[in-house]
Amino acid sequence: MPSRRLEGRVALVTGAAGAGIGQAVARRLGQEGAALVLLDSHTRRLEEVAESIRSDASEPVAAHAIDVADRVAVEEMISAVRDELGPVDVLVNNAAVNTLRPPTEMDPGDFDRIIEVDLSAPWYLSRAVLAGMIERGGGSIVNITSVVAWMGSASEGPYAAAKAGLQSLTRTFAAFGGPHGIRCNAVAPGFIASKFMDAHGERLRPEIERTPLRRIGTAVEVASVVAFLASEEASFITGETINVSGGWLMRP
Repeated sequence: MPSRRLEGRVALVTGAAGAGIGQAVARRLGQEGAALVLLDSHTRRLEEVAESIRSDASEPVAAHAIDVADRVAVEEMISAVRDELGPVDVLVNNAAVNTLRPPTEMDPGDFDRIIEVDLSAPWYLSRAVLAGMIERGGGSIVNITSVVAWMGSASEGPYAAAKAGLQSLTRTFAAFGGPHGIRCNAVAPGFIASKFMDAHGERLRPEIERTPLRRIGTAVEVASVVAFLASEEASFITGETINVSGGWLMRP
């Protein structure tokens, strides 16, 4: 069972209502003793996930159905969370969108939306919680990126660019936040069990077989790394991106 390394802290997780990494991270941080703030744009699914987590949690679980790219909504949410639970101690930027098309077929609107949600929104959310973290002399930001940030992709150009940019922003916030006791790190998953993998697993089977561990990962495995980085057990780690891909990035 997880320890309660985050007891007394408020953790905000974006994209928390899907079936994958966001929900797994929220559940793990709740098990670690954190009061939770769950963000997602899907209202019904968000309420279902929040209620499910509340049934097992000993700490409060708040849910806010917003578009993380809506800066007015983000400011209102941060203010409401501060009044309801207190300032955010742990921020996990997980929400993301993606469109699989080559550059010649990518709609410019899709490109803009991916950058807006996957890169600009994490920057703004991180900025929004910094003042409170500085005032308290500490905090932890964890960004969910992807191994595609290092590799590039013929069909995921905007997503790969956004994730590479998010890894750079991770170092920016680490450099700025360090003197204030604020750490910022990233986790870069590879192939993780999801609806996408259910749909494309057979097509990707050759790549999975080239992965040293010869399997896809689970959202729970990613959540374990996030929980570690959020905790004081990672107190001397900042500005890093941890690759959680079963070794796929170094595949032969």
